[in-house]
Amino acid sequence: MIYDYLLKHPDLFQYAIGITYKQFQELLPKFSKALRTAEHDKAWQKKRIREPGGGRKATLKTDAEKLFFILWYYNIYPTFRFAQIEFRFDKRNIQLWVWFLAEVLCTAVGSALELPRQKIRNHGEWLEICPALADFLVDATERAIQRPKDKDKQKQYYSGKKKHHTVKNQLFVHPQTKKILAISTTVEGKRHDKKLFLDDPNYTCIPPNAKGKGDKAYIGINHPFLTWTIPKKKPKGKELTDEEKERNRQISSERIYVEHPNAYMKHFNILSHKFRSRPERADISFRTIAAIYNFTRPPI
Repeated sequence: MIYDYLLKHPDLFQYAIGITYKQFQELLPKFSKALRTAEHDKAWQKKRIREPGGGRKATLKTDAEKLFFILWYYNIYPTFRFAQIEFRFDKRNIQLWVWFLAEVLCTAVGSALELPRQKIRNHGEWLEICPALADFLVDATERAIQRPKDKDKQKQYYSGKKKHHTVKNQLFVHPQTKKILAISTTVEGKRHDKKLFLDDPNYTCIPPNAKGKGDKAYIGINHPFLTWTIPKKKPKGKELTDEEKERNRQISSERIYVEHPNAYMKHFNILSHKFRSRPERADISFRTIAAIYNFTRPPI
């Protein structure tokens, strides 16, 4: 199996699963803990005939093999038939393993995206805020999906800008640490960045005196706690002054760091290739890989 070969060549791990062998070893205990919980819950979901552990033995025997498999799938994003050739078990089992282990991996790394919250008194009421959002960069990223079979979904997910069916996520990134602070849920790609920002629950958790940097799509957003830094839009029929152009370049050089997490995440082919499953399943892969990005960042 691929995993056995790579154990002899650990320097090749990052090319197969997107993270280094050292990072893989650091992630494994978290994955094992989440896997034990998921296996227990699954074992007792319905009345059993055999005791847990009975019956045919799984092809993926160890926790390390299971973690390797789901990371390999996210990074390579093969068809189920190709994965069947590589791992030597049935296509349907490949599908079931992907669905099960995707949930486990998301649980294992999910804490890397959890923002600490606190409550403050505001006009006589308690207001929940996220202090980590006091300074952030924000941007949205769009990716292609397979054309839905349902006609209503075809219309919902068709992006006139991209000329195909897409989904979109919004990222909040810290300008110094470059870590992802929060991400939005996955929505249809045609939704405007401004509306996505306003619809995101994180909008209500921005703390007082917060500072945000975004592109021109966020012009016109008003928030009682937030001060925006956004490039100036060229007036209709006019040109920007040299000072305004220089300021726009300065803002762009600061907010470019929001693109770094995007670039890392798109190394996983499941986010850069056309997503082949139902649009509703697109959220878990994006959230998981965003958490893996944070997990692999060096400590401050």
